[in-house]
Amino acid sequence: MRALLLYNPTATTTNAAVIDVITRALGSALRLEAVPTKRRNHAGFLAAGAADEGYEVVIVLGGDGTVNEVIQGIATTGVALAVIPGGSTNVLARSLGLPNEPIAATTAILRCLADDRVRSVNLGLANERYFAFHAGFGFDAEVVRQVEQRYHLKRTVRQASFVWCTVRAYVGSPNVRRARIVVRTADNPLLSAQRWVVCANARPYTYLGSRAADLCPLADISADLALTGLSRLSVSAILRVARTALTSSNIGHLRFVDVLSDLPEVSCEADRPLPLQLDGDFVGVTTSVEFRSARDALRVVA
Repeated sequence: MRALLLYNPTATTTNAAVIDVITRALGSALRLEAVPTKRRNHAGFLAAGAADEGYEVVIVLGGDGTVNEVIQGIATTGVALAVIPGGSTNVLARSLGLPNEPIAATTAILRCLADDRVRSVNLGLANERYFAFHAGFGFDAEVVRQVEQRYHLKRTVRQASFVWCTVRAYVGSPNVRRARIVVRTADNPLLSAQRWVVCANARPYTYLGSRAADLCPLADISADLALTGLSRLSVSAILRVARTALTSSNIGHLRFVDVLSDLPEVSCEADRPLPLQLDGDFVGVTTSVEFRSARDALRVVA
């Protein structure tokens, strides 16, 4: 089997020794080419080239941001994606049932390939860019933007950087948390005056250590999209959402939270430009987002 390994040499939990061990293990079973990524969006460019050149599988060693770039290059092409966790959170790898340790995940992937365990899953689209597990419009995207502006902090303290940047985003970005977002769907009631919206293609939203945060408990990677909207963004509301998401799947029971599911399409219109993040990667600022479900758009090894 012809395979391309794309690895991010600066990923949070990756180092040269790990890359060497993984490359040797994969090379013993596959016709492997290993290429490092060098800049933002480089992984997507390399993955698209691999699809054109007849590779059967693209293996990614990196965090969710690198994986998202690769998905842009191989979605709908039939090329399979295999994910080796190398970031701080590794949501997609863990949601697919892979070990959250790169060498153990490599062993699992080789076993899956030997047994031909490759399946098709849905993706989400946000303004024509794919996401694998979630998209955030508003507050969490501002948190992600602030984390990305502090790369060395993220690499040093990992997930604790998100806690710090959540505080900074709340205090320093009142324009974001006071926004109003109108949500429209074809078959569900109109949601107006939402302060923050998360659209999910899979569970969970993220992990805090070993614990899953279930912000969109109705999401299913084999079904259409789910959406959670918050009509309040006070300190107490954020703390209640965080506690509920980390301890149960009952977030929809909170009075200021709306939960929708099985949405082929959903549109969000804000009263001001808001940040947008996909799979934990800041992608820009916009006043509107069109979300769509892309059925069976990606083949995954799992």
